Amino acid sequence: VKGFANVFKDFFSGFGTTLKNRPFVKLCAVTFLVFNGFMLASAFSAYVIFFYVYHGDYTKGGALLGWFGSITSICTFCVIFLTTWISTKIGKRNTFFITISLSIIGYALKWIGYSPEHPYLLLIAAPFIAFGLGSLFTLVNSMVADVCDLDELETGTRREGMFGAVYWWIVKLGMAGASLISGVLLNVTGFNVALGANQTPQALLYMRLCDIGIPIVTSLAAILIVVTFDITEAKAFDIRTQVERRREERRSEERRSEERRTEERRSAERRNETK
Repeated sequence: VKGFANVFKDFFSGFGTTLKNRPFVKLCAVTFLVFNGFMLASAFSAYVIFFYVYHGDYTKGGALLGWFGSITSICTFCVIFLTTWISTKIGKRNTFFITISLSIIGYALKWIGYSPEHPYLLLIAAPFIAFGLGSLFTLVNSMVADVCDLDELETGTRREGMFGAVYWWIVKLGMAGASLISGVLLNVTGFNVALGANQTPQALLYMRLCDIGIPIVTSLAAILIVVTFDITEAKAFDIRTQVERRREERRSEERRSEERRTEERRSAERRNETK
């Protein structure tokens, strides 16, 4: 029995070893940037729709926000299948470049979509924005699997549990951070809830810039990080082949060891019978 202290120590030792894996850290950073850029934009979208597009009309603003969210969700579901299919043709990294670039186009289209005269133009941006989250977890989780293969090849230990735990811990940490930062940024823009529909033009401009600019910047940063992610499809296949070969060698050695133990046990039994 190890005891609580030793288990605690082993956990943080494994945690530290996981964070030393550079390809994995890059994937965590990519997820942090894309996901939290989306979360920050989502936090501002409602304020822009209510106070800029509809001038404080919550009924009409809520209807548009509902349609925008519904269309984005449906498109995200479709994007998952499309991303999977494309990645089998051109690889995960190249697919990531395409899908995140499309999401950047979607965020940029929101500038046109935020139109008090034609508010439902905003729905044009929804299918493009869906490529962000729809492809992010589909592709990055698959890339994490490639990192697990590389880690097993280098360390001889399979540690999907630790990689998964650290990855999703960072995602949840980012969600909490995005909630905090969005509130701070909203105050920085000059938004004043007491003014209601009479927000200053400057505050409305800054809210739109945060809503559109932040996810574009974070998505571009994520693309630059993936450019440096050097586990290509060919390398991932080669790593997987080596891992499978090593596993087969280990299983063969275990079978030989078991056969030797069985033979030794039988020999001992025969000697005992002779005596």
